[in-house]
Amino acid sequence: MRQIFVVLLAALSLGALIASAAGAWPVRPGIVGGALMVIAALAVRRRWGVLADAAPGSPERALWVGLFGNAVVAAHLAATLWHIGPRMLMHTPQIHALGVDNWTLVAGMAVSYWIARDPQPRSDERDLVIAANGMRAAYYGLLALLVVQILALGFVRDGWVADLSHPSIAHGLILAIIGSCLIDAITRLRAYAADADAADANP
Repeated sequence: MRQIFVVLLAALSLGALIASAAGAWPVRPGIVGGALMVIAALAVRRRWGVLADAAPGSPERALWVGLFGNAVVAAHLAATLWHIGPRMLMHTPQIHALGVDNWTLVAGMAVSYWIARDPQPRSDERDLVIAANGMRAAYYGLLALLVVQILALGFVRDGWVADLSHPSIAHGLILAIIGSCLIDAITRLRAYAADADAADANP
């Protein structure tokens, strides 16, 4: 669980840093973030190669990449929306830059997945059970996030929520979807960690 927390915290911090650096760096922050994601994937692949048979299986590898990548994208999007404020307007230079950086991070995530993927994919019944539990948690997590958003949009009449533009609401829904993906990944990775601890306790 500690490793999951460390990876999640590092990814969220990176996403927030990229958002705060908009306009302050000589290159687009999204390019820097995408490059760091690729470098991390190369380091992880090297590490898993050294571990050989002790390395995580195919589904678990995809989950680690997905956890890190989705957390970076989510943190970047959330921090940028916070800086912009509730009255987001599409087709402005600031929003265009947000889109470029966010899609660059998504591209970095895709490349990272390709780099860190298992060259010999394999799975078993345990993976199917863990996947089902992860999807169930993601489903209920998404419902909870949507209920919170619906209540806020339907009943809050003043303040920050009342000023939300349609693009801001749409991006909030995107964050809810990414949040459900994170819940899925965390739930599954915790299950794999529990299995590993059980195997160590009963060799």
